[in-house]
Amino acid sequence: MSDNSTLFNLEKTYNHHDVEERWRSSHWEALGTFHAESTRVLDEGKTPYSVLMPPPNVTGSLTLGHVLNHTLQDIFIRYSRMTGREALWLPGTDHAGIATQTVVEKKLKKEGVTRHDLGRKEFLDHVWQWRDEYGGLILRQLRRLGISCDWRRNLFTMDESASTAVINAFIALYRDGLIYRGTRIINWCPVSQTALSDEEVIMKPRRDKLVYLQYELVSHPGRFITIATVRPETILADVAIAVNPEDPRYKDLVGELAVVPVAGRHIPIIADAYVDIEFGTGALKITPAHDANDYEVARRHNLTAISVVGKDGRMTDSFGYGGMDRFDAREKILKDLKESGNLVRVEEYEHNVGYSERADVVVEPYLSEQWFVRMAPLAEKALQVVNDGDIRFHPPHWINTYRHWMENIRDWCISRQLWWGHRIPAWYDSEGRVWVAASFEEACHLAGTDKLVQDDDVLDTWFSSWLWPLTTLGWTDRHSDNADLRAFYPTNTLVTGPDIIFFWVARMIMAGLYFKGEVPFRDVYFTSIIRDMKGRKLSKSLGNSPDPLKVIDTYGTDALRFTIIYIAPLGQDVLFGEEKCELGRNFATKIWNATRLVFMQREKYFADSEAFAAVYREFDPRSLRNDLAGEWLLASYHAMLERYHTAFAQFRLNDIVRNVYDFFWNDYCGWYLEAMKVRLSGTLSESEAQEAVCLAVHVLEGTLKALHPVMPFITDEIWHHILPRPSEESIASSSMPVADTVLAGIDTGSFTLIQKVVSEIRSLRSLFGVPHNVEAVVQLRPGSDADRAVFETGMALIASLAQCRPGIIRNAERPKHAAGSVVEGNELFVLLEGLISFEKERARLQKEIANVSNYVGALTKKLSNSGFADHAPKEVVEQEQQKLKDTVDNLEKLKSNLEVLSD
Repeated sequence: MSDNSTLFNLEKTYNHHDVEERWRSSHWEALGTFHAESTRVLDEGKTPYSVLMPPPNVTGSLTLGHVLNHTLQDIFIRYSRMTGREALWLPGTDHAGIATQTVVEKKLKKEGVTRHDLGRKEFLDHVWQWRDEYGGLILRQLRRLGISCDWRRNLFTMDESASTAVINAFIALYRDGLIYRGTRIINWCPVSQTALSDEEVIMKPRRDKLVYLQYELVSHPGRFITIATVRPETILADVAIAVNPEDPRYKDLVGELAVVPVAGRHIPIIADAYVDIEFGTGALKITPAHDANDYEVARRHNLTAISVVGKDGRMTDSFGYGGMDRFDAREKILKDLKESGNLVRVEEYEHNVGYSERADVVVEPYLSEQWFVRMAPLAEKALQVVNDGDIRFHPPHWINTYRHWMENIRDWCISRQLWWGHRIPAWYDSEGRVWVAASFEEACHLAGTDKLVQDDDVLDTWFSSWLWPLTTLGWTDRHSDNADLRAFYPTNTLVTGPDIIFFWVARMIMAGLYFKGEVPFRDVYFTSIIRDMKGRKLSKSLGNSPDPLKVIDTYGTDALRFTIIYIAPLGQDVLFGEEKCELGRNFATKIWNATRLVFMQREKYFADSEAFAAVYREFDPRSLRNDLAGEWLLASYHAMLERYHTAFAQFRLNDIVRNVYDFFWNDYCGWYLEAMKVRLSGTLSESEAQEAVCLAVHVLEGTLKALHPVMPFITDEIWHHILPRPSEESIASSSMPVADTVLAGIDTGSFTLIQKVVSEIRSLRSLFGVPHNVEAVVQLRPGSDADRAVFETGMALIASLAQCRPGIIRNAERPKHAAGSVVEGNELFVLLEGLISFEKERARLQKEIANVSNYVGALTKKLSNSGFADHAPKEVVEQEQQKLKDTVDNLEKLKSNLEVLSD
């Protein structure tokens, strides 16, 4: 025995600041714990496992969305590493074209300078300087979260290799006829002065005026056709009025001409099935330069397009509104229409309107010449691999959303009117001909002249992101072939939000199939949407988005990671409040305190760490002797491991966390450690006591390993206290325990019976208000000789866990004033005499019986009412019937309890 009380033990109180500082990811990083090597796959035959980090914007800072997304990825990668796979997590950041340029332009504006004052080269120097100074914030914060990337491989989408890949991809698609320059309606931000992707447009509810206008028919003066619009300023660009060919109200007007108010232009009335008969008047003004759907109608009918709103959001017409802001012009034209007699009426109308994500202004549908990718040829195979199961979605219902996108795909506008980003590799000669090449020199060679001007636009940020599974592994063109690509492509699991299922997931699938001939990943895990406790999406404007770094300071990283996975079932939204992290903090404290208890027992039975290590390393749980609780624990532990690994295979990470939590809190702490203390206080030999301690440590260590992917800091800290281990080692590199079917199948009926008896005694004590600190006399009447033997063996355990003095009786007479119950054919009685005030308890029971009786009467009356029974929904009636049954059962129990206390 050892009297050195601090030989093995932890600090008395768990301090997450100290532990996380000691085991922060920079420590693991310095040790190379998270490094993955292609040689171990290609030469040594290890199974690869790779994960792509969705590259956060270089302008970003840590949000709860990042916490959820990256914790999920970290769990997958740490688990795979510990199950023997060569696990590679590929990190990186996105240059975020609009966001970064906006940040730098705002900074320059404070200094009284614009990018045009500086010129393109000097402005880009400022952007790179900003990126070098501030762009790494998000990565430093992710490191604090403990994520286990191979940081040597960190890639920025504007790095040389990634940029080369982007240019080569553009050239390949152009030469294959899949990239073209054309005129289309695009999303335009009047403030940022650039095209926007659909992902950069945020739909918001907005109240506008629905204006009803009448257009006079040219051949029938005094006769009008009425349309409804929320954008009356664009009537100046009308080229037609469309009606549905099935609408009987307008069949006689198709082919007629109408006069555009204010503009005075004559436009045709056309028939097109696009028009919704039920909306407005069933007649639609066609303004192809200012509406994407109108543009498609105009193309079908060979109509020209007229534009009256410029790039800056100001009117460009020649009817007296030129130079006015588009919304000011709207108000003025309403007054003019009223004066001309064309205004019929105005209604308030609420609808969703697109806003620029960065500038927070209404996006303008704008007819512009841009670069596009033909998507239909790429989408066909990308849809097929998902339909065929080559790529699996978790949860699978997102396949329907994906299928809808791919079957209704439109060409992708990839040009942006920015300076920060990958400049489009296209040059123009003096005659306007286009020469696409990797460099100016190559373009000159193709054109036969050096009088070339490069396109000013840059590529959409998503154009570099869709190549992410390739570029992160060193791909630069179709001929790329390196060890990393051979070892780790396709990647295994992508974790991302469902909101970018088309903008990113679908496009990566297209790119992987087109450029590499293989899918880019095998599984896609779609994260939950995090909402506040009122169900609202987290938003800075609402002030309901907690700062994760402050949450970490208060509760700890492990607590935040644990909590956010615990409350995030696959496919369901997460309701998050900072106070929920009490769950994770309490669990960390529970782990710490339980470990200290085990270590204290270890100190009693082992002289020093070497002595313990010698016995522990030879410990074989299969050779456990005469330990009912220990056998039960082993069976429970290995059953937990079976569920654990099954849940991983099924991508149910929330179940993994709950599974380990329930096992550790209830089975290990609630039952086994209490049983162990009782057993160690008995007459065990030294070897039996050491065996009991080794079992406790064995299961503790295995549970820590199972928890490590979720709670990396506290698990590595405790793991280093189990055996003398150098800091260069890490639990992250240890082997994940697997379920032993033999141990999982141990017959644990004896201990289970003791558990049920203890639970029933506790229940009866609670039912009759027996104080916790009062020892009760309990009499057991076994139903069989086998159960009698179990009770005799577990008498000390029952006494300790149920706070009682148990004894076995043989007579058939029920003790007087005893609360009784039956457990699997065994009777038990808690003698109440002297433990409680019979008078007070009888009064309480009589009062409760009266209340419950009244409730039974009310339910009976309700159900006997034919008006309710005959007309209420069937499920409602059944609910009330079940409620009555449960209440009657409760009433009988109360009466039985009162009878126990009667003379």
